Amino acid sequence: MNPVEVLHPLIQSLTKSEKRYFRLLVAMQQGDKAYLRLFDCLERHELFTEELKQELKLLFPGASLEPARKHLYRVLMKSLRQFESDKSIDERLMNLIQDSLILFNRGLINASFEQLEKAKTLALEHEKFLFYIQAARQELQFIIPQQFVGWDESRLIEKQEKIRELLEHELTVQQHAALYEVLLLRYWKNGVVRSLQESVRLNDLLLEEHQVLNSQRLESFASKQLHLHFQSAYFLMTDNPEGSLRVLYELDKLFQSHVHLWSDRPVYYLHLLNGILQTLRATEQYDKMNYFLERLQCVSTPSESLALTARYQVLEHRLHNAVNLGQSQQARQVFMEQCDAISRDFPKLSLQIQVQLWLTIARIYYNLGDYSQALSYINHILNQPTRSLSRILYISCRLMNLLIHVALDNRDYIYYEIRSIERKLKKEKLGYRTEQFVLTLLKNWLKNRPLKAFYEESLQLLEDPFEKQLILELGLKDWFTSIIKN
Repeated sequence: MNPVEVLHPLIQSLTKSEKRYFRLLVAMQQGDKAYLRLFDCLERHELFTEELKQELKLLFPGASLEPARKHLYRVLMKSLRQFESDKSIDERLMNLIQDSLILFNRGLINASFEQLEKAKTLALEHEKFLFYIQAARQELQFIIPQQFVGWDESRLIEKQEKIRELLEHELTVQQHAALYEVLLLRYWKNGVVRSLQESVRLNDLLLEEHQVLNSQRLESFASKQLHLHFQSAYFLMTDNPEGSLRVLYELDKLFQSHVHLWSDRPVYYLHLLNGILQTLRATEQYDKMNYFLERLQCVSTPSESLALTARYQVLEHRLHNAVNLGQSQQARQVFMEQCDAISRDFPKLSLQIQVQLWLTIARIYYNLGDYSQALSYINHILNQPTRSLSRILYISCRLMNLLIHVALDNRDYIYYEIRSIERKLKKEKLGYRTEQFVLTLLKNWLKNRPLKAFYEESLQLLEDPFEKQLILELGLKDWFTSIIKN
């Protein structure tokens, strides 16, 4: 990928406050600012198009683009670091440790140790144990040249023991996190357990997690959180969304009772709330979603980009619920009211959120019979890099594309698209029964064969718990009935 193509989305993701801070920082610098011309150019173009490439060639002939790009990247990252510097506990801890080093190098020994004490106290208050270890090790390194003045052996051993205890805890947390990450990757890539082999591999992870829990000597917010996250993901993989939901409620209580440990970086709590909403959505408990949608909307965050993400997650959930409850007209009205804001904010959102929202908007227009408009949103998706999407989201988009072309009676396109999908399925070696069933239906539909023989199979598929999420995501129950009976 062209390095400028990486810089472009970074600039497009900046909030107004971040842009203003960047320009204030730049204003203090003297001399030619070719990098600022590059910034202005990349800011003007929301998409990385051929038009933008041609403008860059005119502005930066020959090899002059690369030096400007490198300098812009350095200045921009410096600006973002400074902009966020006072907003997180991590930044405050790093600054205290760095201040201690500066003071020590200038011979202000007592002042240096005072900064380290502040860092250690703050680290323990917020369970930032790695920072405590770093500050404590720096304290030991600084006391050695002072020949342990004011220390005795018991004090030294006490400090060493504390470091060892926290190192062991961090290692255990890392082992636990690794297991959870593997479990989560399997769920997002492969979905629920579908075979004996997958079940055995899942139980192996469960046994490893049990061993990690037994080796734990210190309980912390991080360790409790990981255990509950692991349980929730395990229940999802074994197709027990109700069990997963119970654990997620426990997680919510845990977060609510430890607000001071995450309030400076609420991304994990936002992730939890979105997980609860996804589970309620998968189990069609739409009436319980409003409470958590309001919670998601009201979470205070120092990051404008994170607040933007939360806002559009709420919007997507509300639109999806309306569509699945047969309220597509109301959903379209909500979308139209937000249309200008969406166009303005979309470049600042992650691709996963963009695609999820595009898919839901496509479903709104599809349900209202505006198939051309629905297709325009699906085409947006199909032109994106699919490797960045979760498996179920990509398959949902692929199927939605077929459903729209069926409604438009584009038979030639459907014929070639089915062949393309089947080639991909052979390579993937993993598939949803729903996708295979839709392809089978459409191949028979193309040949004008009656589809009533597939009615019983469609009923069995609707009862398959492993396929429920995909069927709900696209509202396929009504579509099966419509195409088979017609």
